[in-house]
Amino acid sequence: MEDNALAHNLDFTNYEREKEGIHKVDWPPNSPDLNPIEHLWNIMKSRIQTRRGIERVTSAGAMKLVLQQEWEKITIEEVNREISKLPNILAQCINQKGGNKFHG
Repeated sequence: MEDNALAHNLDFTNYEREKEGIHKVDWPPNSPDLNPIEHLWNIMKSRIQTRRGIERVTSAGAMKLVLQQEWEKITIEEVNREISKLPNILAQCINQKGGNKFHG
């Protein structure tokens, strides 16, 4: 799943995705609050920033390792908690007649 960032619609990106047999999902623009994965990225970002005081990530390989470690720490309870926020987030979006200037 992608947002509508320019990089996600470049010829190279589209070619590589198609080459791997990955279908593009239509997703409304500028709607990260409606996508639970964005909330999980925020959890990971927070955890990685907390680690910065302990270790220094200086290579792509080290970053890949840190990302994998933090991804594996995400629990099903955290995923379910983020998904359970969606009805409230959708209600807020409807009340505001669209937009995403709020957080669930």
